[in-house]
Amino acid sequence: MLSMLVAVPLALHHLPPPQPLPPRRRPLPQLPASTELLGRRDWLGVGCGVCCALCGGFPASALNALQAPPSPSKQFDAPRNAHRDESFAKMMASGMRQYEQAVAPTKARLFRRLLDKVPRSDAFIVELGMGTFPNAPYYANAPSKAGPRRLDILGIDPNDAMNEYAERAANAAGLAALGHSVRTAHGVGEALPLADGCADAVVCTLTLCSVVDVKRTLQEVRRVLKPNGTFLFLEHVLSETDPSLAKQQVLLTPLQVVSADGCHLDRRTLQQIRAEPFTDVDADYFDLSGFYYLNPTIAGFAIA
Repeated sequence: MLSMLVAVPLALHHLPPPQPLPPRRRPLPQLPASTELLGRRDWLGVGCGVCCALCGGFPASALNALQAPPSPSKQFDAPRNAHRDESFAKMMASGMRQYEQAVAPTKARLFRRLLDKVPRSDAFIVELGMGTFPNAPYYANAPSKAGPRRLDILGIDPNDAMNEYAERAANAAGLAALGHSVRTAHGVGEALPLADGCADAVVCTLTLCSVVDVKRTLQEVRRVLKPNGTFLFLEHVLSETDPSLAKQQVLLTPLQVVSADGCHLDRRTLQQIRAEPFTDVDADYFDLSGFYYLNPTIAGFAIA
């Protein structure tokens, strides 16, 4: 969630006005010994703070995947207001529960397929717009004997206040006990701090609504995926079945962008994914019930 607002009409109200704090970034955190594979000077060169919530016993090839983005990220990663970020993260952690319950059957199906596709051990998965990590339970639900072992899950998000909630979600799902690693890094979809062809999968749920440049983000997804790597996505989009709702979404998008950290209600994201040179796209459009402007939804896979 790079990010969106609570999935009810009241969600379109503005967040409480922030206190007059100057925009700032959180300082680079102290890295646990298990993440210091690059050295502190190299991490600073990456230009993003890195937190390792649940690391240990992983091959260097996986944990060394962070690097400086191939193109400057400043154009897309503007200075942020810490108070506003903290308020938004808190709201996302508590205000999306009904929505997550509604999409749970779809997510469960998608993640079963994803975990069946990735390598059986040491798979590297990028959570683009990890947010508060509502996807954590789906990594824990794979059958212990058949599911992949030692997943290295890296969450990328521009809102550093999300990290605390993401760590809580990872702990609640018991990912460390299952042998999986979870890390978070500051970054944006348009300039991922990752090497070419390093990821077995990229997961993107409720993220493409709020990136600045969808096309460039999708190009970055393709760049970091290994050949035949999997892009899992679930996004709210412009209605394809209700012209009246679609018109309302278009009219309300400017307010939503301001209120919900850049979230757009009027994007035709599946068409944009199909326009990129993925080798295959397998996706569905469907309408949820009870979430108004967030009812129209797409979900599926694209293969690099």
